[in-house]
Formats: sequence, C-alpha cells, structure tokens
Amino acid sequence: MADEFRHLQLERDARGVTTVSFDVKGVPLNIFNEEVVRELQQVVEQLERDAPKAVIFRSSKASGFLAGADVHRIRQIESESEARFILTTGHELLDRIERLSCPTIAAIHGPCLGGGLEFALACRYRIARNDSQTRIGLPEVMLGLIPGWGGTQRLPRLVGLRQGLRMILEGSTLTASKAAAVGLVDLAVPPDDFDTAVNRFVDDRLTGRSVRRPGRGLLGILLEGTSLGRGVVFRTARKKIAKRARDYPALPAALRAIEAGFRQSRALGFATEAEEFTRLVFTPTARNLMDLFLQRERARKPSTWVSEDHKPASARKVAVVGAGVMGAGIAQLVALNGIPVAMKDINNEIVASGMKKIEALTSEAASKNVLSRSEADAALRNVTPTSEWGPLADADLVIEAVIEREDVKRAVFRQLAEQLGDSTVLASNTSALSVTRIAEATPHPERVAGLHFFNPVHRMHLVEVVRGRLTNDDTVATLVEFVRKIGKVPVVVADSPGFLVNRILFPYIDEAVRLVIEGVDGRSVDEVAKRFGMPMGPLELVDQVGVDIASDVSSTFAPLRRGDMGPSPERFAAMVKDGALGKKAGRGFYEYRNDRRGKPTRWAIPEQPKGMGIEADKVSMSLIEKRLIYPLINEAAKCLQEGVVHDAWAVDLAMVLGTGFAPFRGGPLRTADAIGLASVVRDLDALRAAHGDRFEPAALLRTKAAKGEGFITEETRREHEEVHQ
Repeated sequence: MADEFRHLQLERDARGVTTVSFDVKGVPLNIFNEEVVRELQQVVEQLERDAPKAVIFRSSKASGFLAGADVHRIRQIESESEARFILTTGHELLDRIERLSCPTIAAIHGPCLGGGLEFALACRYRIARNDSQTRIGLPEVMLGLIPGWGGTQRLPRLVGLRQGLRMILEGSTLTASKAAAVGLVDLAVPPDDFDTAVNRFVDDRLTGRSVRRPGRGLLGILLEGTSLGRGVVFRTARKKIAKRARDYPALPAALRAIEAGFRQSRALGFATEAEEFTRLVFTPTARNLMDLFLQRERARKPSTWVSEDHKPASARKVAVVGAGVMGAGIAQLVALNGIPVAMKDINNEIVASGMKKIEALTSEAASKNVLSRSEADAALRNVTPTSEWGPLADADLVIEAVIEREDVKRAVFRQLAEQLGDSTVLASNTSALSVTRIAEATPHPERVAGLHFFNPVHRMHLVEVVRGRLTNDDTVATLVEFVRKIGKVPVVVADSPGFLVNRILFPYIDEAVRLVIEGVDGRSVDEVAKRFGMPMGPLELVDQVGVDIASDVSSTFAPLRRGDMGPSPERFAAMVKDGALGKKAGRGFYEYRNDRRGKPTRWAIPEQPKGMGIEADKVSMSLIEKRLIYPLINEAAKCLQEGVVHDAWAVDLAMVLGTGFAPFRGGPLRTADAIGLASVVRDLDALRAAHGDRFEPAALLRTKAAKGEGFITEETRREHEEVHQ
C-alpha cells in the first residue's frame, strides 16, 4: 500500500489506525495540484472500501501541513467550465472525506492555509503543534479570491459566524493556541509532545471519549443562534467592508456565499461559493494579486537575479553595527529566525538601549501569540550585545546600520575591513547613499552591497539588495538567500540615487507638497491618494517615515532633478527646524496623540486656499489624482529605462511591498498598462504644458505607447509560469 503513490504514503498500525502522510514531490511546501488530488481520491476510495478504526492525515515534510492549492495552477485557469470542474472536484472529494465512517484527524504543523484548512475542516477532528511556525487560516481574499472548497460554509459553522467572517474577510491566520481557543482545532500541543499527543488523542477517540469545544456565550447564542441576530452580524460585516468592496470584490463575494449558506441552505451556500469563485478568478484584481504572489516567490530565488553558477554562502552568524531603531530591528529579526547575531555600537549605554528595543519587540510578538514565550527567550539568547569588535570576528555577514552620513559609514566600513576576514560579506542599510562610494573604503568592494530594510523592520516585507558598481554575483546570491531565510522579499537594484522605491516615491511626495503650496488642503490631497488605493496619503506617509529622514533622502536626488529639486527639500528643512518631525515628535503635517492622527498642522493647510465648491472639488480631485500618480508612474518607467531594475514586475513588486501601492492595481507599471500607455503619455503631455517640464514623459513610455506595447506582456507571464513549474 505504501508504494502505490508518489505524493502520499499510507500506513496502518496494530490498532487498525491508518496514517496518510503528505509529501508532495518537487515543492518545498505541500500543495494541492492535480496529481495530489487524483492520489487523494484513490486513497479515499480505499478508506471507503476498507474502513480503518481511524485515519490520521499529516505531513511528512518538516516545512508544514498543507499550504493550499497551487496558485500558479489557479492563475492558469482559462474558462468558467475549467474553474467549475476544479471546484466540483474539490467539493466532492472533501464531502467524501467528511462522510467517512471512522474518526478522521488532521495533525497540523506549520502552514495549514487555504485549501489545506478546507481539507482539515472536512476532517472530524484537528490537532495542532503549538509553535510559531503553525499558522491556520483562509487567506484567499489576499489573492482576490474566496475559499473555493467549502471553506465559506464549514469554517463559520465550526468557529461561529462572527469568528468565521473575521477570518475569511480579513484573510487572517491563527496560531495553534488561538485556534484552540476559538474551537478551530481540538487541541494545541507543545512541539516536544506532538507525536505522543496525536496518538493519545486517537486512542481517546477509539475509546469513544468526547471532545469538549469552547462555548459561544450568551451574546454568541443571541447573535448567531437566531435569524434576527445573524441578520445583525451580516449587516455589521457589510458596513465594515463597504469602503473596500469596490477595489476588492472578493470581500462582498465571500459575504454573499456565507450568507447564502446561513440564510437558505448548506447546498445553496456551496453553490454560491462556486459561482462567486468562478466569477472572481477572472477579475483584474484577482489576476493582479495572484501575479504579485508569484512575483514574491520568484524574487526569493537567487537564480532570479544571478546565474545558477553562483551559489549563495550560508550566513551562519551575522553582526549588526549600530544599535538604533533600524539596527535593533534588524538584529531582532535575524535572531528571531534562529541565526546568532552580534549587535555592536560605540558604547555600552547605546547597546543597552538597543537591547531594550529588541526585548520590547520580542515581548510584543509573544504577547500577540506570534511566537511562544520559549521561542521569544531563545531569540533573545541569539543576540550578543557588545561595544567591542571581538564578538564580530567570526561573522559571515555584517550589516551596517549607523547614522545616514557617508563619511561615518565609510569610516565604519574601513574598520570592518581591518577587523574581519576577507571572506565576510559587508552590507550597508543605507536608504539612499552610494554603496559604491561606501565600498571604496574597503580592499574588497566586490563583497560589499546594500541591504535596505524598510521601517519598521518587523512589518515591512521588502528589502532592496543594492548592487554596487563592483559587487560580484556571489555576494548578491548570498544576500538574496539571507533575505529569504529571514522571511523577507529581496529585490536586487542598481546603485543609483534613492535606489528604486525612494526614487519612485519622491516625485509623488513632492507633487503633494506642491499642491498644498498651490492652495489645496493637505487632507484633500491625502484623501485622493487613499481613494486611489494607497494605505495612507503622501503627507501622512512622510509623517510616518519622519520628516527629518525624508529631508535627508530628498537631498540625494539632486543629480536626477536637472536643477529642479521642487519645493519638498526646502519645506522639509523648514519643518525640521520647527521641530515638526512627524509622528515620532507628535506633529508634522498632522498632529498625533496616543498613536492616532489628529488635526492637520499649518504645514498641511495652504496659506491661500483655493475656493472650490463641491462640484468644482469633484472635478479637481481627478486632476489631483493625475498629478500625484502620473509622476510616480513616470519615474517607475525611468527606473526601468535606466536599468535600476531590468524587469517591470520587479518595479511593481517593490512598490507594493515597500510603499503599499494599491495592491489590487498590481503596481505602477501594471496600472499604466490598465490605463493605456497612449493615454498616460497624452495626459503627461497635458500636465507638462500646464505645470512644467517635470511631467515630460519618460522615453520608454513614449516608445512603448507608440508601438502599442505594455510593460507586462504575455512573455512575462510565461516566465512566471516557468519559474513555478
């Protein structure tokens, strides 16, 4: 029986209990593809024909249980009939598992997501390993989709309507302990006791012992146990998603599927789920979000950026020089991922302050169940705080995160070269300074590069790997692999002013400042950007980053601005002088109190406001949107034209991950494609005539528009498919 399948293994023990183990070949995480589904159908036939006393479904891979369906395959769906076939196959298979006469137990460790959780929901019981790797949820809305194999029906009935809605509409994941608390799993078990606990749990089921699941309380009974109460829950959910429903159609679609099951029948709920999924999979939003997912996976492979001949070296020990906000954040992230890290600064007082930051970040993660207390303690043990050079001696990689001044950074790199071996890779966390010039301070510039983390380090997914003029491919491969290992997404960029993200962002921010100076209220400027799909407006973004940091970064763009630096550097300098440094100082373009944005300050209020009525305001908003977004698109095209990166998808991915650029739009260059490059060029020419040469379209934009081409081509799509096959 064990040799019949390629991806599944069956074993029956002396108790008459069958264990079905997933080990999908050729992929790092177990996923559902057509071969796996076929094998699972055959397994279920055997279990129906020769029923065991119980069935345990688990993974043989250390990486986790089941990460869901193959996104690459979903992206390839070309017709409604094809989508319906895949959905029907999944529904029928999971229904058969649900109807098996014996107890079925999903033993979960690591990711149990999407179709993986839908599979586990079809089992009678679930037990999960309680560690930081275990994450359980239905994140389909993050791909512009909804659960398609019964998740919209089974999850809310298991954990309650309110909890189920929250998980599905937010695409959120739960730790094992939280999943147990809401009744999603029946038991959360420490890693050391997992295998024993699974067997004990099975033995209890064989003896007929019942499983107690958490109650829902009086409020839960009132809201979820009556049609009137459920109506209140659905109305509340509808209001909550209303603002995002236009841009993310999966949200109302999921709600309709869940509501159909509760208000009418389970059968209609399943049918509505399939109908909504089939419609969604062809929407631009779903296509864009799935492509971004595949681009993330592509970016995390060293072979995407350099030849496979260049193998990454392992960063077994890392050092961070600089114990400030960024240095401490980087050191904490490295330690959290199981890599020993030494954190150095010039004196013990600064180092101690850095350690307090690390402890606070780690304690916060533990309090939010991102990791267990024992994992938090282990992470802290991975950090060696020091003001000496000795603990850095055997580091494979050193990341410099000192003050953003070239002379200081060059001095640090000179010292690092003197103190460390010739094989150590040196990286600067500079956000805009020339990596090439910093590397000149060392005898081996080929082993120097940039690693630009974004703030806050623990939340931002992007890391720009900056290739200096002499950086070699081995160094790039090592850094890309390191970034992947610590859970971030690398994008390799050339060493040029502002690198990629900050350079593209600057014209957008500068135009926002111009609009305020010209008389547009700063709140209106920010509101237009948010309506476009940005997570926050450009002025609020500057407050979040820090006006002083924005001021430093803006000064690096002089070589690109042809003498027109715009009003931002001068305005930022004045705000710094005034102490209006942004959120960290309690005021910038806005006031801040208790971590919340308040009223605009004088810096966001124009001295001579434009008198615009409601109708005029509606007209002007369209112009404001173009003045904000078109410079960003234009600069993105210039970066591609100049070789800051070589592929349009890398520009789009970096801007979505690094700035929150409206994910449903797919990135600035895909947005330009959607508008039509000829229209973009035409509008830029009109803006240039009205507002000056800064709107001159990039040559690449003009060329592609004239040829009727786009940035994202079918060839690009095929390249993504080849990477994932």
